[in-house]
Amino acid sequence: MSSGRDVVATQLCDVLLPWFPAVSWLRVHSVFQRACNIQTPQGRLWVVQARDMPLAPAGIVTDCADLRPLFTVGERLRWRDETCLYGTKASIELRSARPVSTRLDPCGEAQTLARLAAEIAAFFSYQPKKGIRLALLTDDTLIDAQASLVHWLRTGEGELDALLIRFIGRGEGLTPAGDDFLLGVSLVLNHWRFAHAAALNAALPPLLDRTTDISRAMLEQGCDSRYSALLLALATGASETWPQAIVRVATYGHSSGHDMLAGILTAAHALA
Repeated sequence: MSSGRDVVATQLCDVLLPWFPAVSWLRVHSVFQRACNIQTPQGRLWVVQARDMPLAPAGIVTDCADLRPLFTVGERLRWRDETCLYGTKASIELRSARPVSTRLDPCGEAQTLARLAAEIAAFFSYQPKKGIRLALLTDDTLIDAQASLVHWLRTGEGELDALLIRFIGRGEGLTPAGDDFLLGVSLVLNHWRFAHAAALNAALPPLLDRTTDISRAMLEQGCDSRYSALLLALATGASETWPQAIVRVATYGHSSGHDMLAGILTAAHALA
């Protein structure tokens, strides 16, 4: 049992609650300052998050500012009374955590999507191009893939698996730019109830062995209509909050937020 620091959880994704009695231990997958990914015996990824981080799907937000001293890659975390996870250097107290849903309901309106696209386009007009937006200026293969995606979004025509493979795992980092872009596309299809949402949600998961573990978990959750609090605030917020919500998404990661916004904009332009 841990004799180190007690970390108190303040929020947790409600999807985790049924899993607590179903797993006897979890393995630390990767550790960063503001996120610690832990893996269940079934291969699912949960993420322990630092304070003030927007809640992620399968996320647990804590009162800790830096998680790196508290967890070691490869160590096992075990349960105590299904309310506390403990390791060699720290324990996570879950008793007082507030369960929060990360599910996005399919209730968006078409005119709202068009206005949101205009806001994102206005934001991009004064931003330097990076990530997938930069690649879309220079990479003929990716330019063609985007055009094919737009055609599929509008008509449902084309080989979807072959199209998705051109984006999955494309780029560098824990969540490559192509995956972040597809998450933005997924958000539009699932929230605005477009006809091809089910096809995308079915096609993506079998192809995700082509990308990183963290990105695979992110896209699988998107296929289940679960998104981070950042994206939920953007999709469901009032129009007067969009400028601030767009900036918050854009500042996520090195280019991940920009890539997600680019996916939203591409899908919105194709469908709105």
